[in-house]
Amino acid sequence: MKYTWLVEKYLEGELSGEALRKFELEILRKPEVAEEVERVRSMYHFMKEQHSKFRESMGLIEDYEDSEHVIDEEIIRQDLDGLKIRKISDGRRDVKDLKTRLAELKVGITLLDHHSSKVLVRKVSVWLAAASVAILLAASSLLLVGKIAPADHLAVYEQFYAAQAVDLSARSLDPVSDDSYRMALDQYDQQNYEMAYQLFNDIPEASPPNIHYYLYKGITAMELGDFQAAIRLFANLQSDAVMKHDRMWYTGLSYLGMEDIPAARAVFEEIIAADNHYKKQAKKLLRNI
Repeated sequence: MKYTWLVEKYLEGELSGEALRKFELEILRKPEVAEEVERVRSMYHFMKEQHSKFRESMGLIEDYEDSEHVIDEEIIRQDLDGLKIRKISDGRRDVKDLKTRLAELKVGITLLDHHSSKVLVRKVSVWLAAASVAILLAASSLLLVGKIAPADHLAVYEQFYAAQAVDLSARSLDPVSDDSYRMALDQYDQQNYEMAYQLFNDIPEASPPNIHYYLYKGITAMELGDFQAAIRLFANLQSDAVMKHDRMWYTGLSYLGMEDIPAARAVFEEIIAADNHYKKQAKKLLRNI
């Protein structure tokens, strides 16, 4: 209908002044315009409701790869070796089916033992269902109003972000020379991030008392909304074998906070590829952006 694009602007509050007054008069004068407004409004509410139901139902599904109790493929391979069937090629369909059944059995028993109410579903089924719903919603939205509502990336950021608690190893053992550092950590613990950042700034970045300085000052910068400063600080953790995992996770979140989605995706995909201990969280996050 020729009024559809005006209906879209009207429902989204983009009409104002004389344009708004004229369109409201059209609604009053022409029944077909009023019907179009109600049709688009009803479909918009329906799509939002269905999308919300789908997201809520995802919490009832147990994905093999997200389960902490999923059996490792290497363990399955060792079991197969123990049965003296190594001569059977791993590429054969019956062997692949056996591995899949072993994995399903292990996860199913574990969920039963933990009285889980979740439904065990293959990951490919979850993705196909999600893709089908997404395509239907996108097609309906395009036919009605010509565009799809953008993802709420900041809501995803708030869902996955959490300031890391100060570890004992992060504190300096020298009570004299590192007084500002200790006070900064105390303010950080108390979530007084502005005061903590001021105290962190009293310490030269070129000679920090502890490598954790870069992590906690970076997270403090995130709390204050200075994501670029946070990314710069986290870069100093690259050479540390343990803290490089924290660097990648909080760097990805910083890009997400800046709504630089391509950069955020690249970091989270790197986390997954590197088998980082944030891998499961990264997988879940990527499904939401």
